[in-house]
Amino acid sequence: MAPRRGPGAAVVLPCSDDGLELIARNRPELEALGYRPVESDNRVVLDMLDKTRTHELADELGFDRPQTVTLERLADVEEAVDRLAFPCALKPVRSHVFARHFGLTQKVLVAKTRADLRAAAEQTLALGIEMLVTEIVPGPEDAYHTYYSHLDEHGRPLFEFTKRKLRQWPVGFGLPCYHVSDWAPEVARVGLGFMRGVGVRGTASIEFKRDERDGRLKLIELNHRVTRSTELLRRCGVDQALVAYERATGSEPRPGSSYRTGVRMWHPVEDVRAFAVQRRRGTLTVLEWLRSLAHRQHFLVYRWDDPAPSLAVNWLRARRGARKLARALR
Repeated sequence: MAPRRGPGAAVVLPCSDDGLELIARNRPELEALGYRPVESDNRVVLDMLDKTRTHELADELGFDRPQTVTLERLADVEEAVDRLAFPCALKPVRSHVFARHFGLTQKVLVAKTRADLRAAAEQTLALGIEMLVTEIVPGPEDAYHTYYSHLDEHGRPLFEFTKRKLRQWPVGFGLPCYHVSDWAPEVARVGLGFMRGVGVRGTASIEFKRDERDGRLKLIELNHRVTRSTELLRRCGVDQALVAYERATGSEPRPGSSYRTGVRMWHPVEDVRAFAVQRRRGTLTVLEWLRSLAHRQHFLVYRWDDPAPSLAVNWLRARRGARKLARALR
């Protein structure tokens, strides 16, 4: 049998947790095939894909995080009821495993009562998905902050970037549908400290939520890859994917020292849905929503000089919407 080969020196850049796990578990084989996976510490990647292990490391290093109870059997629900207040949430230990059953946009299962929690626990345990019962850190949607960097083999950040969510979809636990670049020194200090503490190498971002009870940043998760916010970074002057690519190909990217702050990225469809929910809850008025949009907007996909990707995305959305409407009318 002829030996398997891949494209010569092709860079493998993960854009999902499945891609991260593939590289972390198969780096020698990928390199033998001629690929160049982006730089990372395989052990650290697997630790960050496991939220239980991430929390253990946060505790060892002295970083704040939400209170959690590991859900291994149905009896653990009672421990969670004793330790945590309602509402609380069930959060997957491995997000990409959870996404195979619940989709990419649903991050958690929210429980308002003991009955809700038990039902959610029964559902996930039956599917064999490892879960954590977690407290919901109190605070508004714009209390979420994220730090981005790329650390070299010496722990030196090749760039530093922070941004803040303004709204997300689904509301409470979701992907940003409206966010803005800023420079938050505390977020950068804590984020870099955690990355260095666990031994991150390569591209990563770490999300915190500022707890309104004590004003402290609580660790939400660390993503060891490029995310959907990559386009916001690029619009601000930080090409996160290019830095990872250049490092993988042996080039030496110039360390970034500045970028544009106040740059906003808007996802109109998801943000309208988030606004509708917040308006029903009384947390956002029509006037407040319109005022928040009174800025120059950037979009994830749409560009005037290259409209085809946006047209394709919205065509697929329209088809899905038409199918749903047809099923509802049957």
